[in-house]
Amino acid sequence: MPKLQVELVPSSQWGSNMRDILTRSQWDKVRKHFYELNNNECQVCDQTGFDQNRSHAVEAHEQWEYDDEKLIQKLVGIEVLCPECHRCKHLGRALKTGAGRKALSHLISVNGFSEAEAQAYVQSTFAIHALRSMFAWEMDLDWMLTEDFPLDKTLMEGRIEAHRKKRAAKIIRGGGVGQPNEEA
Repeated sequence: MPKLQVELVPSSQWGSNMRDILTRSQWDKVRKHFYELNNNECQVCDQTGFDQNRSHAVEAHEQWEYDDEKLIQKLVGIEVLCPECHRCKHLGRALKTGAGRKALSHLISVNGFSEAEAQAYVQSTFAIHALRSMFAWEMDLDWMLTEDFPLDKTLMEGRIEAHRKKRAAKIIRGGGVGQPNEEA
């Protein structure tokens, strides 16, 4: 498994993330908590944005696991990344914004890939993304209720429940969980 992995969220899940659940101040508290835990350094390449001529050191990336049989997208943590590694995680967006070549170069550098190996890896990642984007996914946000999460658990239970209701209404309008996603 590569040290730096591209992680493409199914298009049916775009815009559904922790920043959608938390207030701006709550999200700031969460991400800064993890920045401090990791000494404001990238967990993948040990660089910072300052090393990359950026105005900020690191960024927070939500880590998800996918159960492709049950169609569950499970939040499993927050990863602290330099801006270049974060761009690689969201390679689809980088390609759309004209930063794809730069992201691919960083992916090659961090992983020690040849150009051909990088292209093959990216193709397989996009194939998985295309398949996953055909379906609506249920989100498992229970990690936000663990001791690893730095906000009040009772508050988080309410925020998660409100998000689940919002997602359920969206799924009802656009097809159920496990049904093909018409936007894909």
